Amino acid sequence: MFSRIRRLLPAAVSIALVAGGASLPAHAQSQDAALAARVDEKMGQLLGQYPIPGASIAIAYKGEFVYQRGYGMAVTESNTPATPQTVFRIASVSKTITAVAVLKLFEDELPQALDRQVFGPDGLLPDAAYPEFADPLDPRVLKVTLRELLQHTGGWGASDYDPQYDLVNIARTMNVPAPASARTVIAYMLKHRLLDAAPGTEVNYSNFGYNILGRIIEHKSGKPYEQAVRDLVLAPAGAAGVVIAADKRVQRVANEAVYYDDPRWPPVPDQDGSGGTGPESYFGFHLQSMDAHGGWAATASDLVRFADASLGRGKSPALLKPQTVALMMQRNSAMPDNSNGLGWVVTRMNGVNILSHSGALTTGTYAYLQAREDGWSWAVLFNRLPIAYPPEKGVAELQAFQVEVQRGLMAAIINKPDPDPAK
Repeated sequence: MFSRIRRLLPAAVSIALVAGGASLPAHAQSQDAALAARVDEKMGQLLGQYPIPGASIAIAYKGEFVYQRGYGMAVTESNTPATPQTVFRIASVSKTITAVAVLKLFEDELPQALDRQVFGPDGLLPDAAYPEFADPLDPRVLKVTLRELLQHTGGWGASDYDPQYDLVNIARTMNVPAPASARTVIAYMLKHRLLDAAPGTEVNYSNFGYNILGRIIEHKSGKPYEQAVRDLVLAPAGAAGVVIAADKRVQRVANEAVYYDDPRWPPVPDQDGSGGTGPESYFGFHLQSMDAHGGWAATASDLVRFADASLGRGKSPALLKPQTVALMMQRNSAMPDNSNGLGWVVTRMNGVNILSHSGALTTGTYAYLQAREDGWSWAVLFNRLPIAYPPEKGVAELQAFQVEVQRGLMAAIINKPDPDPAK
């Protein structure tokens, strides 16, 4: 879930927009007000209990929006309220966008393409096109497959080291200007680091693995990652407003929220290598190098449109064939503890299959997207992740926050008791 985390005021709730209409199932069309009341109550509790300035939520049923609303402040200094049009960074929810783009690109070659090797002379990133990737320090890298990258079993991620946030040191080692690019990060890892585990043997969440997937999209499509993904999945899904976020506050896109780090957190060095320091949300990340694993920004409604189009429901044409969707939802049967499908966390609660993904950037971003087989899809975005400093003192609080967002809001939306996560 986390794009970065070190080892974890009551807010007025303001209405921005309510979109209802004939959107709930026929037997429940009279419950629009009840849905709004349940969701507003839960969101009010969240923003009251945790020091989060603002949030936005979008909910759809069978491809039709039933509720959208902003809460609190997108920009506290100017009293700018959060609305359904407010754009937020989505952190690791970006991985779902990358995964669907990969499946779209390789759809005519599935499922065989999932077992293709990524590196080497005949790999998806062939030596001829990427000579800096050839002859890796760890020869096991040559066995990594597309499926393993999608399911976080590629062999990276077991250690505390995440190269996606070490861009100054990597640039220095590779003798290039900081911040290191996504491609430079891959070259560094292949030439200077060993795998943490043999490919396909362990599940270890890996931002770096999704960096590699972004470069596969570029090579296969012949386009820069952002343009390729926009053409493949975002524009067809009606979510063309989704963008790769900028690093600094002054570079925010139109309608983008401001991210408010917990003031107890110390300043961090700028990833641009300038030696400057500042709040982590605006100094600790280089979103262009994070593009495929954590770089996107979106409205909650655009995320729901993307999720529904991925599953073949909603007003936009289906992004994927039904057999590709089924493949996307398959977990690794040899690893019962691995809940990862292809780019999504795949769970089952109360007899319903659920695709979801969360995302976090310490300490200014939390995002969550869920698409359920019973027709419900929803996304919620926040401009602060409530992690106490030092983080180890706030693990329980952070876990409670995640439960309230993921399970508490789901229960409010579908009007059923909070499900047992073990089922």
